[in-house]
Amino acid sequence: MGKKEKEFQIKWKTDLPYRYSIGKLAVKYFEELKNKKITGSKCPKCGKKYMPPRAVCADCFVEMTVEDMIELSPRGTLEGFTVVNYPFVDPNTGGMRPFPYGYGIFKLDGADTYMMHFVDETDHTKFKIGQRVEAVFKEKTEGDIYDIPYFRLIKEEE
Repeated sequence: MGKKEKEFQIKWKTDLPYRYSIGKLAVKYFEELKNKKITGSKCPKCGKKYMPPRAVCADCFVEMTVEDMIELSPRGTLEGFTVVNYPFVDPNTGGMRPFPYGYGIFKLDGADTYMMHFVDETDHTKFKIGQRVEAVFKEKTEGDIYDIPYFRLIKEEE
């Protein structure tokens, strides 16, 4: 057996600044959220409506632009849900996320795809698949996803 060579290391600390663009569709999406409007994108070829907006249609691979964005209803249908009952660090605040909280997957009226977001209910027995939901906007919006803090479950008589 040969003699084991000593490991060679270079220790160097560097700053790696970067810039990230969310893209034109996301910029428009967040601008519209600030105006309390929910937008998606509609494929100019097949007509599929995406929420959140996408730059390329997943079905026919056609590029979509800001001109292909459409306004969607703040109401939709609950397709799935969970109630989270354990603590964890919220990546948006760095603090512990209050729990329990509801989380749902919905299809907004007029959209062909699903979105997920918080729901204002923590009792799992009050959720029903097919139930109607509605986005609740903050009074003072800022142009981010938390302009909609949660969706509320709509009671049948509404």
